[in-house]
Amino acid sequence: MTSKLRITYEELRNPEVDQVLKRQAEELTLRMGMATRTAEPQKVSLIHKSWFNLMIAGALGAFIAWAVFEPYFDDELVSVGQGFIAILMIFSVGGLTGLMIGCMEGILARNFVRALKAGGLGFLVGFGGGFVSAMVAGLLFTFLDPLGIAIIGREVVEDPASYLSGFLFLVIRRSLIWAGVFMAVGLGPGIALKSKKLAMNGFLGGLIGGAIGGFLFDPINYIVSGGTLMFGAEISRAIGFSVVGGCAGLMMGLVEMISKEAWLVMTEGPLKGKQFIIYKDPTLIGSSPRSEIYLFKDPAIEPAHAVIHTIRDGYEIEDKDTPDGTWINGQRIKRKRLMTGDEIRIGKARFTYSERPKRPSA
Repeated sequence: MTSKLRITYEELRNPEVDQVLKRQAEELTLRMGMATRTAEPQKVSLIHKSWFNLMIAGALGAFIAWAVFEPYFDDELVSVGQGFIAILMIFSVGGLTGLMIGCMEGILARNFVRALKAGGLGFLVGFGGGFVSAMVAGLLFTFLDPLGIAIIGREVVEDPASYLSGFLFLVIRRSLIWAGVFMAVGLGPGIALKSKKLAMNGFLGGLIGGAIGGFLFDPINYIVSGGTLMFGAEISRAIGFSVVGGCAGLMMGLVEMISKEAWLVMTEGPLKGKQFIIYKDPTLIGSSPRSEIYLFKDPAIEPAHAVIHTIRDGYEIEDKDTPDGTWINGQRIKRKRLMTGDEIRIGKARFTYSERPKRPSA
């Protein structure tokens, strides 16, 4: 025996029913491919492109590490003290690269609280991760050297400047070791913002960037030394470290760009041209420095002004009962499903919303 479903008149008149039906209609429209508006590509200024600013930050952090320790390092002097300085230099390259990369987003967004937090964690994770990664790299070194000697011979391995196979072995070995050292560099910002996706992007970017930078390190040294690998180590280290740090930052930015699902581009406001990628659920927009999207120096914007929620296959924006309100395409809203091309106004700031097209579900 089946029970009857009873709906009262009061339930039908409940405003929440209309809101749910409207939301479901919008989602159905999107899935069926109707009213598919495409937003015109919004111009993002070069300094606000993640791949560019993270590349500069990573290169600068690695160069600072070289500048601090290079005066105390002597290639010709073999001692415990010199070995300690060399290890400390390598760890500091990872730590200061993590510091600069962590700080960059907060600095560009004028959110210095976030810059200090993400930068500090970036340094600790980069330095500490470099220590852990160096042990892994040491194991690789212990494994790769005998392998190289067995394959191409001891003389070739010990004289890479004279043998192409020896030089290629040196390049590959360095690439693997630097990939291990830099894979922890990009974790700091993700940990600071409590975003698993951002942390994973940083991990992959640091791993790939470290491998690419390590691959280029010895060719740079070869060019600087005139093909001998015997002198010019100071210059090659400065260039090589900067390239490694820059590659790590560049790859973090590219991984972030490729993997992003939804984002806002500010078209009017103090950070015009900046792209805000939506990482967290919920994503807070407001005048509080704790906001993921920090809008400063605007009295019309509340500390917690609006929130972007992740729903089943998209995103919704909700106004937090603010006096000035949140406006979508010229209409004041309480809560609304976001669609590509939507224009959002909060205070004096204006954004264009975009999301990556999804394959329609069966």
